[in-house]
Amino acid sequence: MRQLQCFDGRNALDWESVWAAFDEDGGLIVEHFIQPELLQRLQADFAPLIAAHRPGSATEGFWTGFHGTQTKRVTGLAGHSAAWCELLCDERYVAMGDRYLGKDEYWLNTAQLICIGPNEVPQLLHRDELNWPRARCEREITVTAIFALTDFTEANGATVLAPGSNHWPGALPETPTNATCRAVMPAGSALLYSGKIIHGGGENTTTNEWRVGLHAGFCAGWLRSEENHQLTVPLERARKMPERVQHLLGYRSYSPKKGGRLGLVDYDDAGALL
Repeated sequence: MRQLQCFDGRNALDWESVWAAFDEDGGLIVEHFIQPELLQRLQADFAPLIAAHRPGSATEGFWTGFHGTQTKRVTGLAGHSAAWCELLCDERYVAMGDRYLGKDEYWLNTAQLICIGPNEVPQLLHRDELNWPRARCEREITVTAIFALTDFTEANGATVLAPGSNHWPGALPETPTNATCRAVMPAGSALLYSGKIIHGGGENTTTNEWRVGLHAGFCAGWLRSEENHQLTVPLERARKMPERVQHLLGYRSYSPKKGGRLGLVDYDDAGALL
């Protein structure tokens, strides 16, 4: 069974090897990505949000099963955690967005806590880029990190991935069981992956253990982001955030190197409001 390559974030990353693994396999794991002190702050900031949230989806039908009946999903995180805003500015995380989507040419697609609860079933395998089926092309339109805020284990729902499926043809080809692996990693690690790789949340076979991950992806600036950040993060809180975070949340406008500007206010940069 093919496994994702794993790197040690306590050491200087060999970026040539990191990007080679990303391009070949569709993803990779960086253990010890988050410093222990920052990890503790993230866990403390998010604990009350998770406790107050109910599992399951409010939307009936397909999304009920896709989101999981025993899984909590919490958004609007930048408005609740300065620690998360700090992680958003991590130069290694920035490097992934800049490389695959272009410097300053992408939004934060969504930042959601995905908390897989006991007795949750496996999620439907999918490609993230299918959020925008008509925009799919050879280049990346979305890249993502899942930060492990608890240990990810085989038993508690570690993400299932099919390494190399980023090169498979078709929107969603059949995925043999022996083509998948699990992103088993300790708390503080990061799973970096392509929007083209086939993956899904794993089954949680435990009776009392929650798998908490911070799923935070970027999407190309000309796409509509999955999360409506301007409704989940109040303007008054956005005013106090670093400029990069404001940009990622859509509180700054998108100005590509070629073409017109998007997300304007009175035909000026949205940053004028701030």
